[in-house]
Amino acid sequence: MSNNRIAEISRIVTNSYHTADPFVLADKLNIDVRWKSLGRSPLGKTMYDNGEPIVLLNEQIHDQPLRYFTMAHELGHIIMQEGLIGYYTLNNYAHSSLENEANEFAVASLGQLYIEENQRLPDNYFDLVYLYGMPIF
Repeated sequence: MSNNRIAEISRIVTNSYHTADPFVLADKLNIDVRWKSLGRSPLGKTMYDNGEPIVLLNEQIHDQPLRYFTMAHELGHIIMQEGLIGYYTLNNYAHSSLENEANEFAVASLGQLYIEENQRLPDNYFDLVYLYGMPIF
C-alpha cells in the first residue's frame, strides 16, 4: 500500500475519533490493551481472541516515550491488516511488508498527534523521536 494511502487512512481514523493518541484510540475502538512482562522483546504484540484484538505491550516501556510508537504500530496492524493474521505469520515477505506498513501508519498517526497536542507541525523528525519514541529509520 502506498505511503499516501496509509497517511490518508490515518487521517480518517484521527478525524473519525477526534484524536491521534494511540491509547485513546484503542480505548475508543474497544481494544483490550495489557501491559505484560515480555523480556527484552517484543515491545508489543497483537493477538486475537474470538476475533477481537488484544494488544500486549512490554511493561519495560510503560514509562518511556517508545510506548506511543509501539501502541501506534500495533494499531496499524489492527486497522490496516484486519483479517491477515494467518498470512502474516506464514510468509516472511508478508511479514516484512506488513511490519513496514504498521510502521508507516504509526509515523503518520504520531505526526498528527504532535499537531493535536502542539497546534503546529513538528520542527523536525527528532521532535517525534523525543516525544513518542519514533525509531530513527
